[in-house]
Amino acid sequence: MTLRIEPFAPYHAPAVQCLASDPRIAAMTLLPEPYPEDGAFTFIRLAMQARAAGEAYSFAVLAGDELIGSCGLKEVHDGQADLGYWIGVPFWGRGYASEAARLIVAFGFDELGLDRVTAHALERNPGSWRVLEKVGFTLLERVANPFAKWTPEDIIRRYALDRADWIVSR
Repeated sequence: MTLRIEPFAPYHAPAVQCLASDPRIAAMTLLPEPYPEDGAFTFIRLAMQARAAGEAYSFAVLAGDELIGSCGLKEVHDGQADLGYWIGVPFWGRGYASEAARLIVAFGFDELGLDRVTAHALERNPGSWRVLEKVGFTLLERVANPFAKWTPEDIIRRYALDRADWIVSR
């Protein structure tokens, strides 16, 4: 099934709340755990504000009419942005994260005119860093975890994809 993306709107909140509340999502992302009862509404409100300000672009990932995850670009400035994504547990293992990441990267380069997209993944989450490699990202470095959420022993894999490499790989 082909995926599509659309900017988040309030009507996406119930599905986001349901999927993002799974602790397996929070364990591998920067989403809070436990996911707050109003987490989806707050996330969507902030996502809409960030989009209006041109600071971030968050999208609902849809298979048919069903919301299956989230993907977007944050920290958009100086021709760069950082990619983030998650797919709900019932939809894991179907290639949806790779397809969604490709759609967002294309949006970043084609619509926003970005020169570079960066991303990171936990070393202990090979599914996530394989997504990045399938999309064409290059591993830049492995670093000690800078995020308060995980332990200092966790390793973060930092990636980048430049516009020129994206154009060649298409």
